[in-house]
Amino acid sequence: MRTPSTLIAAVFLSAPTFCIAQAYGELNIGDVRARFHAHGLIGNNLATQTAAFEVPNGGGVHALYSAGLWVAGMSSDNQLKLAAMKYESGTGSDYYTGPLTVDGLATTNATMMAAYDQVFSVTSEEVAQHLAYHACLADPSCDPATAFPGYQTPLSITNWPAVNGAPGFATFQAPFIDVNQDGDYDPAAGDAPCILGDQALYFVFNDKGGPHLLTGGQPIGIEVQAMAFAYDSGDPYLDQTVFVHYHLINRGTQTLSNARIGMFNDFDLGCGDDDVVGTDAARNLTYVYNGDEIDQACLGAMGYGAQPPAFGMAIVKGPYRDDNAVDQEDPNELPAWNGTGFGDGVIDNEKHGLSSAMHMYRQGDPCCTDPVQSSHYYNYLRGIWKDGVPLAYGASGYPVQTTPTSCLFSFPGDSDPDGVGIPDGSLVMPWSDTYAPVSPDRRTIASMGPFTLEPGAHHDLLLAYVYARAGSGGALASVQALQSRVDSVIDFAQTLPLWSNMRETFQGGCEEQVEQGLIERGEGTLRFFPVPASTSVQIESHNELIGAVLIIRDATGRVVMQQRVLPDRNTINVSALARGVYMCEAVARNARFTGRIVKE
Repeated sequence: MRTPSTLIAAVFLSAPTFCIAQAYGELNIGDVRARFHAHGLIGNNLATQTAAFEVPNGGGVHALYSAGLWVAGMSSDNQLKLAAMKYESGTGSDYYTGPLTVDGLATTNATMMAAYDQVFSVTSEEVAQHLAYHACLADPSCDPATAFPGYQTPLSITNWPAVNGAPGFATFQAPFIDVNQDGDYDPAAGDAPCILGDQALYFVFNDKGGPHLLTGGQPIGIEVQAMAFAYDSGDPYLDQTVFVHYHLINRGTQTLSNARIGMFNDFDLGCGDDDVVGTDAARNLTYVYNGDEIDQACLGAMGYGAQPPAFGMAIVKGPYRDDNAVDQEDPNELPAWNGTGFGDGVIDNEKHGLSSAMHMYRQGDPCCTDPVQSSHYYNYLRGIWKDGVPLAYGASGYPVQTTPTSCLFSFPGDSDPDGVGIPDGSLVMPWSDTYAPVSPDRRTIASMGPFTLEPGAHHDLLLAYVYARAGSGGALASVQALQSRVDSVIDFAQTLPLWSNMRETFQGGCEEQVEQGLIERGEGTLRFFPVPASTSVQIESHNELIGAVLIIRDATGRVVMQQRVLPDRNTINVSALARGVYMCEAVARNARFTGRIVKE
């Protein structure tokens, strides 16, 4: 069943000639409630022009106002190509919903954009139950009416946009588990979405669906297949983190040199008027913290109060460096210093980390406020102010000295003691943002590059939005807590199946060759000890289990417990369970593990 083509047919008669994205979805499974729009905008309630990135979930306080992807580069005729997103109010966007054609023209139409004006949401529990149900159907010893009474395939699985049957577009759009290996997506045959996290949002957007209303820049022809995902693991460092995976494809025919990819973030940590920002260059992190020790409410936004938190975005995986057919060495300089894949024995897998980090102000000197022209956006991506002056080390970052020290990272604190981000190699004192009672709201742009964006190139990016709040010690103690959490998040991210994916691999990581509809599903046994157990059991370790969700059902098939299997967390507390036998299942990557727990 080719779901998207059915969807396209349904909207064809009512599709407008010009399509502006309206749909959004929210991640809300863990301790964050974050909004994502179908055309790529993050963390903004367009109806009310208020923040929609609440952490902790249910607390009513938000850490991010708005965020969006920037991509730019120079064509062979020295023309700037650019797509960016900041806000929607009064301007619009450079991005539109849906994929682009694969014929080199990189075009789309109103029907396709309307069909993809959706954010597709699914949970790992829904996927696991769907797979288990169909495995039961195929098992003569399993009675589906008993094990899964009244089961019906949820719409989140039925409507998953796995296959696009429209002529001219890539057939495979969203990653899926092709259980029957027929190269098509058929939930009735047991096929299911391939997702990351305990809940995932999937959406596709492009920069060729209409005029670039925000920047006025010339379009590139990029298609972005995005998956935002979150966890409900019981571990706060993970449950208060939101991951965003971008699979970016150049569908056009132009080669862009000096290309940069950036992420714009307008962090509003509760009240944005007392925020200050910083960069941890070694951790690929841009962040926000409170300028004083109490975050009051302001401008209709709730504050975090005393002992305010810190919040930031870390680049976990950046774009590929240009190929050179060698394993590039690992010197103490950019991009090896904070990139990945250097000196590991693998050829052409090197990725950029944070190449530059800039801040800008809501108001003040025009040199340093929000970009207006397309050249301003490209300048900010390269660590240059709107007027062409490079970022300078110290004070506000705009040079006031006769011979300023240029730099790549604004407000790095003491995260760059060797001066990697200072081109002339100078060693300077730590530099941090300063707060004043009248302090204009900051925005940040974290940039990756430069690289050459070839026609047909694929780049996989992974970002993490991380929250931390120290128990005491003031606002700066929360920054230290944030840095520690980022380390844990990056360690966890390296266990995800997409970590080692090469650039052509289809997004998701459930299998190696989803585009060809191939999957080898192994079966394994979950072993628990002691048997029987009274208070807790241990899971016998399997590398394949890391990151999987363990689902425990009672004799009626009812789910009584779920727990994510983490590298150092394999104990299950069963003290609250009644006596009896419980069936267990974990679906991870290419294997399904089953077993049972006996509670005495």
